[in-house]
Amino acid sequence: MWSSEDGSRRRFLGRLLLPGLLLPLAGCSLRPLYGGAAGAELDAELSAIRVETPRTRTGWLLREQLERDLRASGRAAPPRYLLEIRLERRQRPLAIQLDDSTTRFDLTLAAFFTLRDRSDGRPVYRSSVRRVASYNVVGAPFATLIAEQDAERRAAIEISRAIRTRLALFFSRRGS
Repeated sequence: MWSSEDGSRRRFLGRLLLPGLLLPLAGCSLRPLYGGAAGAELDAELSAIRVETPRTRTGWLLREQLERDLRASGRAAPPRYLLEIRLERRQRPLAIQLDDSTTRFDLTLAAFFTLRDRSDGRPVYRSSVRRVASYNVVGAPFATLIAEQDAERRAAIEISRAIRTRLALFFSRRGS
C-alpha cells in the first residue's frame, strides 16, 4: 500500500543521496567546447581551413557542407590549413526478394582525411569517418535515383559534422 509517509521518505532519501551521487562529477574536467575565449580561438582555427575534395557529386556535396560547418560564425579567415579528403562510396544490397530483385540498398560513404599545415605541407592530423545511409528501390527508376541521391546527401552531411567534431576536438586538445 502507498502512504504519504512512503512518498515523504523517498523525497528525503532523494535529497540526501542526490548530492552524494553528483559529487564525483564536480571534480571532472568537463568544459564547454565552443564557449568563452577558447571557443573563439577554436572558431578561428576552424574557419582557417581550406577544403579539398574529389571532383565528384559526392565530393561537391561534402565540400559545400564542410565549408558551412567550418565557418558556422560566418567569418572567413586566411587559410592556414588544408583539409584533403579522399572518398570511397559503396552500395550493398540490403533487402533481396525471392525473385532476386533488390528492394533496398545501403550506401556506405567513407572519408579519409588529412589536415595539413599550409606553411610547410606537413600533416598535423589524420583520421577517417564512415557513414551508412539506406534507400529503397521502387518501380520508377527516377524515384530510385532521387532516393539514392538523397541517401548520398544525408551521408555527406553526417560525415561533414563528424569531421568538424573531430577537428574541433583536435584543436581544443592541442590548445590546452
